[in-house]
Amino acid sequence: MSLGSNFLKPAIAPLNFANVSLMGRIITSGLRELSAENLLKQLRAGIQAAADGARVRPADVEKIIPMARFLELARKLDAHQKHAVGAWDDRPVESQQTTNLAQLTEQQNLPVLADSLMRLAMVANANPGLRMALYEMSHITREWQQLVLDTGNKLEDDRVFSDAFKRRALRRSALGLACVSAVLVGVFQWQRLEQARTRVGAWTGDGDPCAVFKIDAADLLHARPEQLKRIGERKTECEEGRARLAKEKEEVERKAAFARQCDALTYAVAHSQTPTAMQGVQPKLIEFGKRIATNTLERSDLGPDEPTFPCAETDGLAAMQTAFDHALVRSNLWLAHPDLSTRAKAALTKYKSEVTLQTREELDSRAEKLAVEALIDTRPVLVRNARHQCALKTLFDLKHRAFCGAITK
Repeated sequence: MSLGSNFLKPAIAPLNFANVSLMGRIITSGLRELSAENLLKQLRAGIQAAADGARVRPADVEKIIPMARFLELARKLDAHQKHAVGAWDDRPVESQQTTNLAQLTEQQNLPVLADSLMRLAMVANANPGLRMALYEMSHITREWQQLVLDTGNKLEDDRVFSDAFKRRALRRSALGLACVSAVLVGVFQWQRLEQARTRVGAWTGDGDPCAVFKIDAADLLHARPEQLKRIGERKTECEEGRARLAKEKEEVERKAAFARQCDALTYAVAHSQTPTAMQGVQPKLIEFGKRIATNTLERSDLGPDEPTFPCAETDGLAAMQTAFDHALVRSNLWLAHPDLSTRAKAALTKYKSEVTLQTREELDSRAEKLAVEALIDTRPVLVRNARHQCALKTLFDLKHRAFCGAITK
């Protein structure tokens, strides 16, 4: 290995590592690598390597390199680097804004470290302190890198050291450069792998479980076993959710269709039209609807049990009840019905004005007649019927005559 290569390998390493880290959006790691202490440490490692190769003292190597300028640049860099690390930890730039650096890497358009720092400074506008620190670091590292390269060239050409040592170093240079390249390629591949896994993690953590179906096939190849397991769980969750939504939609559509049919049935009954059978409604309720529409109610429709209406769970219930009330009043079945339901009594009370004078007179006569029979034959059933009929007279403002007066006392 040449003396220049001996020196360059450790001296340039932190600059290359920091540059690759920045382009891979591992910003904190890249900025920490550029500490003045680390750069000087690696610089001295390069001096030691060159000295070992030439079999001289490190102090002898330092005599032919601009060590004073390196120390001055390290002093200037120290404050800016520490400020940049602290500012980034407190308020990092959004990852989306650092995508350009990663894209340059993917396009194999690799900028030098100073340019990477300058690009990073340009996206840090929201943090002036961080922007200025990165800007100063860009200028300092540009000069530092150039000094390192110049020093490497000088060590190649300097005649202070033996040509024999240079020939020996030349044989090792190829292996050293290959190692550097291997390290850089390895770091780059590792970063791509971690980026793929990060993207997979973002999709599996999305609020929508179906988002995992959008994961790129190339990223899936790099997913960890636990990520693949999570993807399977999220897919199952998505499929179950879709099935549940489909079932809910089907139920909503079914209810909507049922409501439309009920609207048609209610409209038919309310307009004295014979309703037709419909799915979801018992045939006996359809028949009840027909009796309401055609004014052919039966005695059992009036009580004692409360009537059960078709489509009672829909908005058409009120119209159906109103149609029943009118049909009941017109039927006159209530005249001879001894035990009316609450609904039937309420209908008579609400629509008593529709009861004809003839029907009222019939009620008056019938009630008094039943009262006479109950006064003679005092069986409970006769007394109860007579009192019911006399109570109906009161509903229609018909005064009690002697017999209803006697039976209701």
